[in-house]
Amino acid sequence: MADLDAHERLLDEDWGEKWDQLPEAPNLVYRRPKAAQITLRVPAGTLGALRRVARSKSLPYHALARSWIVDGLRAGQLPTAADQIEDAETVRSAEQLNLKVEPELLDQLKRFSDRARRSYHQLARQWVRSSLRRELSGPASLPRLSLRELMLLLLDGDGADHDAVRGRTRLQKLLFVIQQELDQGSSTFYAYNYGPFDEKVIDSAEALRANGFLTGDPGDAALASPPTFDQMMAVVSRRSGPRGGREPEVFQLSAAGRQRARRLRQSSPEYERLHARVQALRQEWDKGDLLERVYERFPEMTQKSLIKAEVASRRHHRGA
Repeated sequence: MADLDAHERLLDEDWGEKWDQLPEAPNLVYRRPKAAQITLRVPAGTLGALRRVARSKSLPYHALARSWIVDGLRAGQLPTAADQIEDAETVRSAEQLNLKVEPELLDQLKRFSDRARRSYHQLARQWVRSSLRRELSGPASLPRLSLRELMLLLLDGDGADHDAVRGRTRLQKLLFVIQQELDQGSSTFYAYNYGPFDEKVIDSAEALRANGFLTGDPGDAALASPPTFDQMMAVVSRRSGPRGGREPEVFQLSAAGRQRARRLRQSSPEYERLHARVQALRQEWDKGDLLERVYERFPEMTQKSLIKAEVASRRHHRGA
């Protein structure tokens, strides 16, 4: 009963004069998500090319694509008529590029697209594609090959038996000189028992073989427990040179490996050009005097060699 009386007194009271005395209501605040997402439909092959360019710059490919959108917004540059025609022809392609962006960036993109009378998805896609095309057409845009990719291109010749590389030492030396010619900055070879050596070469070969891309059985079996330091050094020493009188190990692409190499080459014109360059370098270097030529050309890689005198003697007799 008391509550009812209090309610009636509140209704009877004139609140008009007190209305203006009330404090201002605070602005409505809501928590915006920390990230938004843009989904772009891009032509087939775009994601692979974007990843390669990003890898050559040591950047995540999502971050690189976002930076191109930011650059497009800052420049306020609208796509050309050619870009629009190309975009209309490829918008139905199957690949999707999902980018997480800051909500503020998405707001800016939507405001710009509204003023430009264009879809913001279309603008973002065209900025990404035009930047990617510019990167791929520049002289410094050649993709940085991993050792696995380099090995695939090296072994993918004309299909004859001589495509195979016989011996770990020869494989090491061929990959070394090709890396020196193509991208010296990415090389991790160092001077060891038989000249330039990188333990990742055999790791990469075994990974390709385990995936069915190379013929034959996998090489070193995995240890049941973590290896000791002495075991690791024994493996490194064994991998760095000849196989102690046994037949040299053969590195050759399987049918699946050739198919994988073809897909790699067809993924972009840059990879096709790199394949041609790798094959030309192999033709230049893959001869009987490979080891002697490597020792002569790269003396800094022979400082720890166990066969330096022997190689020098063979080179001397060959030149005599």
